[in-house]
Amino acid sequence: MEIRRRIATAVAVIGLVATTAFGGAAAASAQTFPDKAPPGYAGPFPTCKGAFLEQIDIPQTTGYVRVWYSSEGSGTFCAMTFDNLDGKHHIEVVLQHAGWTTQWYDSDDDYETYAGGIYVSDANTLCAKVYGEVTVNGVPHPSGWNTICKPPVA
Repeated sequence: MEIRRRIATAVAVIGLVATTAFGGAAAASAQTFPDKAPPGYAGPFPTCKGAFLEQIDIPQTTGYVRVWYSSEGSGTFCAMTFDNLDGKHHIEVVLQHAGWTTQWYDSDDDYETYAGGIYVSDANTLCAKVYGEVTVNGVPHPSGWNTICKPPVA
């Protein structure tokens, strides 16, 4: 009996580790508090500052992720995910500095219109990775991870 319990415990721990390691953005579904942002990250805020860079459509939905860049300070990327649907839906956005392992996200609830904007700074010479997701009728639709780089200096 003791061996079975130890095996069950080991399987549960392995499952938890695998879910955390391979869950990707889904692991970042806890409530978002701006004061808990890791160093270099900020948000969520109702808007993004800077120049619009790119729109990434979310397959099989009317949703999309938008990314902005500002060269102010040390440079910042900002991202928001929009659903373009009536009513509330689970919407999330995840942003990661290309040179860091930490991420910041906004996915704490169902939203009417958008998730974000979330910022990552220290980006003057770097890129950022962004992920968005919209859940429609209980089915999650991910954008996949996209790398966005700041525009070239003219």
